[in-house]
Amino acid sequence: MNYSQQTGIALITALLIVALASTAAVSITAQLQLEIRRNSNILHHDQAYIYALAAESFARYGLKLDHDNNKTDHLDELWHTIPVAEEVEGGTLLATLEDRQGLFNLNNLANKKAVDKERFTRLLSALDLSTEDSQQITAALIDWMDPDQISELAYGAEDDYYQGLAEPQKPYLAANRLISHLSELRLIKGFSNEILQKLRITTAIDTETGEPLPAIFSALPEYTAININTAPAEVIKSLDNKITDEIVQKIINKRQGDVAEGGSASPFSSTADFTKYLQSLSLTNVSTESLTVSTHYFSLNAKTTIGQSSMHLYSLLHRSDTGICDVISRSQGAN
Repeated sequence: MNYSQQTGIALITALLIVALASTAAVSITAQLQLEIRRNSNILHHDQAYIYALAAESFARYGLKLDHDNNKTDHLDELWHTIPVAEEVEGGTLLATLEDRQGLFNLNNLANKKAVDKERFTRLLSALDLSTEDSQQITAALIDWMDPDQISELAYGAEDDYYQGLAEPQKPYLAANRLISHLSELRLIKGFSNEILQKLRITTAIDTETGEPLPAIFSALPEYTAININTAPAEVIKSLDNKITDEIVQKIINKRQGDVAEGGSASPFSSTADFTKYLQSLSLTNVSTESLTVSTHYFSLNAKTTIGQSSMHLYSLLHRSDTGICDVISRSQGAN
């Protein structure tokens, strides 16, 4: 082998070494950039979560002050009318509070009280459910929560039904306890996607405005009364067969003030005040059982955006008779 051949081999070897070194350098750089981006995202997510927790603490403090200043809760109070919208370091924070006791608590049905079943039936009718669908989901829902294995009429479902489910579903048992989250309804007989859409458990859109329709149902961890100062139109109408759409609108106008007539908000100070107002509309003998003008359960929706990271925190808050607020549950991404 002559000198020129040796020189050529050495050059090729050097080029190979440079190519390998360049490839390794590019790979290390790409991996380093990926690690930097990942660590940045983790940092931003943690920062967003801490800001959301700060909003939660602020909400608890605000609800305590609200309790100390008055004993009624309505939609014209600061906790509802003024959402928190703040510029924070590196991003933004938006937080809103909602009253959960204006909604119909599905767990109330576990007590099998006639007044709750009647209101639930009227609600289902207002949401365009057929009589058969209404009877089926009512019976199945009660069976899911009650501790026995006795089916409600012919529509109910206990362990024998759920254990007999065929593929692709897998058998399971009835919960025999209160519902912990509305998503649990998907496990219960009769609660199809179509039914869940009608009940607004899954997001339903107003065809006229394009906005999400307001929620109607909640799943609170104990029996709760309905706050007539915050209840949506459908829940108000479900209180009695004699309550018409016109009466519902008058009740809402009184609570929030008739804007067209320049009226100021005048929420109900007590259930007796509510009864008196109904009587002024020639509506008598409307039961005020399980109704209230104050609230113990609220939900906080906090959305924080930091850099490229966005985090949505949903917290269920309980305010005691002394005004102290505790966090019952937290979830991220959905309520």
